[in-house]
Amino acid sequence: MTLPSPGITFYNREARAMAQAYDAIDFEKLHGLLLPFLPGEGRVLDVGAGSGRDARALADRGLEVVAVEPSEGMRKEASRHSPSPKILWKDDALPDLATLPAPPSFCLILVSAVWMHVPPDLRDRALHRLSGLLLPGGHLYLTFRSVGHDLERGMAPVSLPDTLRSAHACTLSLLVSTTSDDLLGRPGLTWSSLLFRKALPA
Repeated sequence: MTLPSPGITFYNREARAMAQAYDAIDFEKLHGLLLPFLPGEGRVLDVGAGSGRDARALADRGLEVVAVEPSEGMRKEASRHSPSPKILWKDDALPDLATLPAPPSFCLILVSAVWMHVPPDLRDRALHRLSGLLLPGGHLYLTFRSVGHDLERGMAPVSLPDTLRSAHACTLSLLVSTTSDDLLGRPGLTWSSLLFRKALPA
C-alpha cells in the first residue's frame, strides 16, 4: 500500500476540500520544472492522482494516462469532471502497483505529492518498481513536501540523500531539482521536485 490506513481514512474524509484545493492550483505553475520534458505522445503513469488535475492536464496534451489513486473519496471527486477517454483510473498504490503489468511501458511517471506517504522502509522497493515500469530514456518526476511524522495523514520525512542513492541503484539519473514554497500559502512548508531519467541500454 502507499498510505497507512489512517492516511486513507483522512483523504476519504477530506476528499471534497482536498480536491477543491488541488484543482485551484494551475498545472503549469505547479510543474514548471517538468514542462520542457513532457513527451509529445505516449503513455504516462500518474501515481497518487488525487483529484485528477494532473491527469486531465496531461490528457489534454494528447497523452494516454493511467491514473492510480488508492483513496475512494478522491477517485469520486475526480469523477465529478467529465470523463476522458485518454485517462484510465485504477485503485492501486505503491510500493507494488499490483494491477499494472510488469513490462516497462511508460515514457513518463509522475509521483507528485506522494513520496512522503510511502513508508520509509518501503521506498527502495517502490522506486525499484517505478523504474521497472519506465521505458529506457523515460522520465520520473518526484515531488514531496517538507514534513515531520504525521500519523493522521500517514506521512513521514523524506531523506534527499537516501532518495538519490536509491534512484542511482535503479539506473535513474537526476537531471534537475528545485525547492519551492507551498502554492497554497501554508507557512513553513516547502516542496522538493526531482526529475530523473532512466538509463538507456548499454
